[in-house]
Amino acid sequence: MKKYITHSVKKSLKERKEYFLYDIPVYILDHLPEHIDIENILNDLKEIVPYEFISSLEGIYIGEFPELKDRNIQAVLRDGAIYLSSFKEFPNVTEEIVLKDIVHEVAHLIEDNHYFDIYGDDIIEREYLGKKRRLVDLLRSNNVSFVGMGNLFFSDDQVDELDDFLYKKVGYDNLSALTAGLFSSPYSVTSIREYFANGLEEYILGDVNYLKEISPALFKKIDELLSLY
Repeated sequence: MKKYITHSVKKSLKERKEYFLYDIPVYILDHLPEHIDIENILNDLKEIVPYEFISSLEGIYIGEFPELKDRNIQAVLRDGAIYLSSFKEFPNVTEEIVLKDIVHEVAHLIEDNHYFDIYGDDIIEREYLGKKRRLVDLLRSNNVSFVGMGNLFFSDDQVDELDDFLYKKVGYDNLSALTAGLFSSPYSVTSIREYFANGLEEYILGDVNYLKEISPALFKKIDELLSLY
């Protein structure tokens, strides 16, 4: 990935494809679809994400990264920078989707910077695990087979396996219905990190009152954390 980035950044600078989010460089290594205006997205980010949230971010790189394709994801926070897909395989992507992907990774940045503040008292973990247990009961009552799944739902080492089980075995539509009123999004089931990140995403971009209703401990923790900025 480093070789790809080094080559692409030089090419980006030569072709004047460099933008800024505050003072944080944003490099367009591969073009986004024509209907996506990165400047609109960066301006929206400035309105909803204070500089203090992201001052430690080293940069945002937009391109066709093999890691994203291999993991079938659109964005990742890695070594203090956000790597975002250029969505060549998703021509109908919207600016709202791109914005949400960046905010989600900003949530992980905040999480990394305040890990002990977030998880040190185990309050969020207890809420998260309680919701997982409730979901397991719901799945069983809906005749979803757990044969061979073992401790899949409660192992930190099997996040990818759990994600695969939920989306392929249970199905996105079924999972959305079962997690309504329990999790802010189906993806937040997969790990406590995603539970936090999706919660912060809901807090900033979604319905903060809904988050407070379904995840009071997570809401309170996010509210306290953001009050520090």
